[in-house]
Amino acid sequence: MSDEAGRKSRSLAPLWAMVAVFAAPAIAAWFFYLNPEYLPSGRSNKGELIDPVVALPSDLALSTWDGSDFPRDLLEGKWTLVYLAGGACDDACRNQLIAMRQIRLALGESQHSVERLLVLTDTTATDLARELGAEFAGMRIALGGGRLAELLGEGTVALDRIYILDPMGNLMMRYAAGAPARDTLEDLEHLLKASKNWIKGAQYGHK
Repeated sequence: MSDEAGRKSRSLAPLWAMVAVFAAPAIAAWFFYLNPEYLPSGRSNKGELIDPVVALPSDLALSTWDGSDFPRDLLEGKWTLVYLAGGACDDACRNQLIAMRQIRLALGESQHSVERLLVLTDTTATDLARELGAEFAGMRIALGGGRLAELLGEGTVALDRIYILDPMGNLMMRYAAGAPARDTLEDLEHLLKASKNWIKGAQYGHK
């Protein structure tokens, strides 16, 4: 009986290893950000933690500029810089999109673990979405974020901000409209570092 249990345990080991690797980034981030005293520098986050987190609803109807469903699987397992806007994008909006691009580039090799996403609440802003898609190559753009804006705040308080979406699909941090890009970069660097350390520990059997 013990031999059978041992074989079953060994057969499940790869499954648990995969679970640990995929869940590690979000788990590590939350641990270190809720317990900043365990960080070597003892630093606190620059952005505002969203408490409770706002999970992207499974039935959130997002679309691309051509009317097709937005492929949300592109964001799975990635940290994502999200900018939420209405149906227009003025100079301040474009400056934030430029900042998101520069933040990602500043991450060096880690940039491949980060996506950029612009969410427009106006479902009719297709021309704007196409224009911004050409201007900011590589940035994902989704239309129909009205319900998401409602979940994040009343009125327009949720708009014109940068958010961080964790690899499990939770909006977990946000920044004021005028927050410097350096704040977002530093938080993201620590999140990515915490994730890598957690994964490395899982690979070597540490808990």
